[in-house]
Amino acid sequence: MDDQQRVQKFLDEFISRLARKFRKDLDFVLLFGSAARGEWKRGISDIDLIIQSKSQQKVEEISKEAEKIFWELDKKYDTRFREACSIGDTKDPLKKILRKTRLYVPFEVFGPEDIDWICGKIKKKEILLGAELIAPQSMLFLKMKYEGKVLYGRDIRKIIQVKKTWWEKIKSLLVPFWIALFSTTIALFFPKRALKMADKSVLYSIESFLYFLDKPIGKGVSLTFDEFRKEIKKIAKTKSRIMGAVEVDFLLSFDYRKNTEFVKRAIQIKYNWPREYEKFSRPEILKFCWQSVFFTNTMNWHAILRSEKNRAVLKALIILRTLLLVVLIIGIIYYLNKFI
Repeated sequence: MDDQQRVQKFLDEFISRLARKFRKDLDFVLLFGSAARGEWKRGISDIDLIIQSKSQQKVEEISKEAEKIFWELDKKYDTRFREACSIGDTKDPLKKILRKTRLYVPFEVFGPEDIDWICGKIKKKEILLGAELIAPQSMLFLKMKYEGKVLYGRDIRKIIQVKKTWWEKIKSLLVPFWIALFSTTIALFFPKRALKMADKSVLYSIESFLYFLDKPIGKGVSLTFDEFRKEIKKIAKTKSRIMGAVEVDFLLSFDYRKNTEFVKRAIQIKYNWPREYEKFSRPEILKFCWQSVFFTNTMNWHAILRSEKNRAVLKALIILRTLLLVVLIIGIIYYLNKFI
């Protein structure tokens, strides 16, 4: 039984047992992400499920039962979600942090008042602040619409009419960068988790890059990578239009071959996880995490520079950022010379 067959059997029984108990209360169950695209990998891929009840009063009850069924079936089918999801081990300090940020949580249960599906807006109070300030909501709702699969109930995808805003686009670029940066802070203490997070940030980054440029997303890793290669070939032309002051910013340095190979490496890690992980020493994991930081940052700024809107404002912001970096570097050198 391959990985996709395994997760499909898991989902079939999960839905069957949940629907058997809450048939009158369940509105729908929607799957998106790697499992929906047929790319799920045991031990490395988490799972993305949206469960909506027909009433607010049933949300907590359905959540508790869904979690109970989920971990029973994880053990039965050996899907190893405890390794990939953030709610598998309540004693793990790292998973406590990830759980608070809602990263790698396998499912969310919502009531009818918690989401505006037409506009693609989360309204649930417990996660509203994070959704507004951090989560790229429009990107997530588009993924649900175009790659999602309805496992039970009505087809909610039909009513989703998401409008991209500038703020939503910026958030889509920032998330993979923050994941990459976080991976470097935990690399020495949680190397396995750090490598998984850094790898995910790279693959997330190329999708965010395409989303920012209004290119199709949700096509799967292989097709997304092909689209990514086409787009980054155009970066050389963009660089010729960048003001000279920005060119001194080393974070904007771009090497088509080097970045393409780095993404290929990330894909290889995802699809051959146990074998690839064994090749890494702790210093090499830390190096990969830092490379993911520079890669996501580079792709973010090139996405912005490729944008046709607000180009003058964006250039001014990048020049300001460059000057701040120069001041910071000079300050560090000054204090190092003073105390050494």
